[in-house]
Amino acid sequence: MSSTPATGPIASDARSAITGAVGDVLQAWSGALDALRPGDDTFEQLEGMNDAGALRVLDALGALRHVVDGVAAHVMGTVGHRSARSKGSEGLARSQGHANPMTLLADRWRIPRAQASALSTVGTAVAPGRSFLGELEPCPFPEIAAAIEPQPTETGGRGAAALSVDGAAVLLREMKVVPGSVERAHLHAAVATGIEHAAHAPLAEVTGIAKLVRTSLDQDGRMPREDRLRQEQSCTVRELPSGMTELRALLAPEAAAWVRAGIDAIVGKQLRQVRFVDSARDTRSPDPESSARRASVDPFDDDFVPPAELPDTRTMEQRRADALVDVFRHTGGCAGAATELAPVSIVVRMDYDDFTAEESLTHVGTATIEGIAEPITAGAARRMAADARIIPEVLGGASQILDLGVGTRLFTKAQKLALAERDGGCAWTGCTHPPTYTEAHHLKWWSRGGTTDLANGILLCSFHHHRIHHDRWEIVVRDNVPWFIPPANIDLSRTPRRGGRPRLAA
Repeated sequence: MSSTPATGPIASDARSAITGAVGDVLQAWSGALDALRPGDDTFEQLEGMNDAGALRVLDALGALRHVVDGVAAHVMGTVGHRSARSKGSEGLARSQGHANPMTLLADRWRIPRAQASALSTVGTAVAPGRSFLGELEPCPFPEIAAAIEPQPTETGGRGAAALSVDGAAVLLREMKVVPGSVERAHLHAAVATGIEHAAHAPLAEVTGIAKLVRTSLDQDGRMPREDRLRQEQSCTVRELPSGMTELRALLAPEAAAWVRAGIDAIVGKQLRQVRFVDSARDTRSPDPESSARRASVDPFDDDFVPPAELPDTRTMEQRRADALVDVFRHTGGCAGAATELAPVSIVVRMDYDDFTAEESLTHVGTATIEGIAEPITAGAARRMAADARIIPEVLGGASQILDLGVGTRLFTKAQKLALAERDGGCAWTGCTHPPTYTEAHHLKWWSRGGTTDLANGILLCSFHHHRIHHDRWEIVVRDNVPWFIPPANIDLSRTPRRGGRPRLAA
């Protein structure tokens, strides 16, 4: 492949990148084998590996996949150029009996078309072109080309790329709907900002960031898109041959916020019914009995020991279905509802200037709803803020004092909202549980002198709170970002892992 300023190590030296990544896999595999009985086949070798060795192999395979996906994207860029419509039936894809490069790849690799489409889309964005004079031109999105390149590791190999090919495809999908009148410099700056915030983030978070990047480039404002989404709302109810009834709804962000918040409130309340048993007496309490009573209803504050198993075996999908039924049962006035509806709160986040400015054609402003990736207009946020159950999270404006010091053991609602703003939900790396599924946890336990203030707080779901206590993870907050430090038995190097969710202003 030719080397250009818009491409990097993957494009310029694909062979050595693949060779290095394969070498890392083989090295991880060999190092994980049982020294006494390595095994003769794959199954026996894997059986002999300890947990740490198996995870090292898995990480090396993941890095190899990043390399292969990156190289495949560049190859698909070349296939795309050779399959251009101008070539007609002589184009590469058509000559192989396919309408386009995407179907060609899906057929040859035997993968879903959506996956093939992602590789093809990214390939088009990172492939350099040729001018009429045959000169090599930079690729359309050099920021994407750099982001999908696996990063060099300390051992000289290749580690995870800042952005997966799937993540790059999500970002490019949103860029397709950006008006053509947007200046290229602004477009590239916005893409670079999106990549910076989406680096190493789960794909679900990349989707939300990509929508915010697209919104920041929307010169026509949010109003036309918001009106169109509202007009496209629909709900269908039909009985299936199996006897089940299918409820399908398409909701605009403002409406979806109420539905999600109502369901999450009930499910979150159920999840928080799991109580911990305080293994140590609260040394600050002069009354051991009152201390034990308080601990029995306060599950997420100190060194509690989780129960061996959760009594409720329902999946999250089943919990949400039951919660939806409870909402309608409550609406129908049934006094025998299985679950009392939990209080519902919706957090709408927006900048102070957008909140206070008068809406006009020149200043529309944007806001985001907690748990909904699609932004809304500032006007919609103001309308929602008029409801007592809506909590406007105004960033940069005046706010109440949230640090209460050591005199209060439980975090206040205002503090939990502030932690939700920072952590976005469960702060554990990659966890997608919303704030309603979490409780505030003291980084330094309250019974050991920890204060009840924001610097000492973090949001964790029940499962990851168990992991923190059971496995003895450490948590530190630096520059308003939580970092999780694994114990030596999980990671010998104890490399900190970034938690929380990246934020990008709407």
